[in-house]
Amino acid sequence: MPNYLLIANPVSGRGKGRRRAEALRSALSDASSVEVVETTHRGAATELAAAQASEVDRVIAVGGDGTLNEVVCGLMQTGLEAQDLPELGFLPSGTANAAVRAFGLASDPTVVGQALARASSRPVDVGVVSHAGGERAFLLWFGAGYDAVVIRALNETRTGLMGVSGLLGNTPNVVSALARYVGPPIDAEVEASPFGSWSGVVVANVKDIAFGGVLVEEADPFDGHFDVVGIPRARVPGLLRLIARTLTSSLSKARGVRHRTATRVTLRSEGEVPFHLDGEPVGTLPAVATLRRGAVRFLET
Repeated sequence: MPNYLLIANPVSGRGKGRRRAEALRSALSDASSVEVVETTHRGAATELAAAQASEVDRVIAVGGDGTLNEVVCGLMQTGLEAQDLPELGFLPSGTANAAVRAFGLASDPTVVGQALARASSRPVDVGVVSHAGGERAFLLWFGAGYDAVVIRALNETRTGLMGVSGLLGNTPNVVSALARYVGPPIDAEVEASPFGSWSGVVVANVKDIAFGGVLVEEADPFDGHFDVVGIPRARVPGLLRLIARTLTSSLSKARGVRHRTATRVTLRSEGEVPFHLDGEPVGTLPAVATLRRGAVRFLET
């Protein structure tokens, strides 16, 4: 029987994180041991995961996509191979919960607890981004330019679950942010070869994002490569059409975008271009994303 470390963001999901972690603890009654630790500040989940990675069999992130990202970052900071790291699981308690769609996960604590009793894990790909602030991992996607502007606008006004209704409710703020954004060109390289100049670039490890959007239909976090999408410069009406395409089909199929696969992506700009990782604003370009194949064993629940 495995022992568990539950790293919980107690304020995630408008204060539901603590209750959901306790519910999962109760559902894991057959485990050899279950410890719940709560985050107290940004980056705490990374610190906790890195410090206790060698002491437990399984680490479960309880919170939003940001909490999951921090736990992944902590595991990657250890420098250990996947087989020497604890298996990673996720109980969603955030507002976007893109990882639930991306990996087809359950969200009820009791169901997740029951699933963990028989769950197996798969080595999942992880991206590592090097930038001026250091290194940070991502599990879902890395977006620069337009994508990061939308993410920042949504984070500023996030009040509830970010489904399609949440996106529509934040449309005025998103439109305003896109209208104000100058959009300096992003010079992209994939595998050290030119990929063009764009106003937005998405480096996807998964196909699904929050609010029901699809980045690249073929994207798979277990396939050993990123899916890279370049987004051309456009005015607000054109950008809204791109968002609509993401919601109804996939971003990679929108007119004017370019799609390639890669294991290393370099993004530069002479202007100030923001970027995010897994829906969390991080910094500005330049940045280099490198794929670490099968870096973490992900529990399928």
